[in-house]
Amino acid sequence: MKKISSKKFLYILITIFWIITMTALIMKHYVPEGLQRISYTSPVPEELYEEQWMGVYFRGQKVGYSYRKITEIEDGYKILDRFKVRLKVMGLDKDIETVLDAYTNRSLRLEFFTFRLSADVNMDIKGNIEGSTLLITMKTGDVTSKKKIHLTEHPYLNLSIVPYILMKGLKLGNTVTIPVMNPIDMSQEYIKVEVLGKESLMSMGVRKHVYKLKRRFKGIETMIWLTGKGEVLREDSPMGFSLIKEAKESAMQLTKPSIDVVAKVSIPFNLSLSPDTIKYLKIRLSGVDLKELEVSGGRQRLNGDILEITKESLESMVKNNPPLTTHLPLSKGGKGEERGFSDEYLTDTMFIQSKDPAIIELSREIIGEQKDLIEVTKLIHDWVYKNIKKVPMITRPLATDVLSMMQGDCNEHTVLFVALSRSAGIPTRIAVGLTYQDGFFYYHAWPEVYFNEWVAVDPTLGQFPADASHIRLLTGDIDRQLQLLSIIGKLKLDGIEYR
Repeated sequence: MKKISSKKFLYILITIFWIITMTALIMKHYVPEGLQRISYTSPVPEELYEEQWMGVYFRGQKVGYSYRKITEIEDGYKILDRFKVRLKVMGLDKDIETVLDAYTNRSLRLEFFTFRLSADVNMDIKGNIEGSTLLITMKTGDVTSKKKIHLTEHPYLNLSIVPYILMKGLKLGNTVTIPVMNPIDMSQEYIKVEVLGKESLMSMGVRKHVYKLKRRFKGIETMIWLTGKGEVLREDSPMGFSLIKEAKESAMQLTKPSIDVVAKVSIPFNLSLSPDTIKYLKIRLSGVDLKELEVSGGRQRLNGDILEITKESLESMVKNNPPLTTHLPLSKGGKGEERGFSDEYLTDTMFIQSKDPAIIELSREIIGEQKDLIEVTKLIHDWVYKNIKKVPMITRPLATDVLSMMQGDCNEHTVLFVALSRSAGIPTRIAVGLTYQDGFFYYHAWPEVYFNEWVAVDPTLGQFPADASHIRLLTGDIDRQLQLLSIIGKLKLDGIEYR
């Protein structure tokens, strides 16, 4: 196995690759409520009963395949969907595979599904719709969690979108708004599909007349080319990923990837910096709409397209240090709002399980008798930095999983830190953005803690507070991180000054 630099791999937001997989599923599996008002003798075109194979490409290189099979059963349909990619990540080959088994009734209403993500840690999800409620059971590693989700509209599967769009008419400018179940955070979202026009496209050696569609979800645009009969020939996604229709034998042929995805999503920088020592950084941002990002606030000041970042002063933090009420749920009674932050930053979630007994016990053990807010936070920071092994992983990390595995990259370190801090009554949030190493900025995740103002710390790199080369782009859990896909490959950085 190729040895990885003990430091450089930390600067990659592995979540990006998990997002890519989940985004592909979002785009493929859930569609319009309006279909229940459409009457079909057979809602599934005969062409869609055939096995559908597509090769997956990254920047022109074959990295995987996608497969779907629809089978008619007594009371409806069974859909098997499989997706597999092999990516090079910091010199290591990483396999990601998903398998979806879904069952619908005769009207294509989703009734039950099982989903498995196989990567560094396996994730199994079961979903069952009862009335207007989706019951979710999720197992990652040895941890099982459950969630109930209220559905405002009943989800359908992607095989329904073809007759729906054909009925609406494949005419220039026609649009469809589609309610979807977002498998990333199990929430309900909307996708917009627009018919852009007609083109011709070579597919498996044959030139075909096709319609080009644009699909938009959370600012992420995906292009689709399909025939008038609803045969999907190609899909182009952000970051240079494409799905192209192929014969089974061609689709399943996988070779050793040579393009490192991390290198391709990094951003070259014109100044040579020394991380850990940067206290001030002034840069110009271009290529994206900054209004869609959280680049201004706290230690970051944006003026036009010029961003200034000033590392927080530990002396100032000590001076303004608010009192800590350890292990009391400050979210009760609106205490967070009174102190200037949202109560959500103290909340236990499906992925940040701050109320889990093991998390609470460890938090108490780390803190001991210490009551000073900054000292308590530093104790948690130092414990995570020293005890979690630095290993690049492709997972959707849960705090309890990280505690069980005791290893991971920036996401695992951040999620565990946030859970331990919230358990202690410390308002904490996840920040995602960029940080510098060896002439490039890499995507990264780190926590921010509220000390009367939000302060960046980095338990992955052992920085308390974090240096000024940490450029925050967004805050929030995985649902917010999806927005990164809309800027990757577009954002440009130009260094002006540092010290």
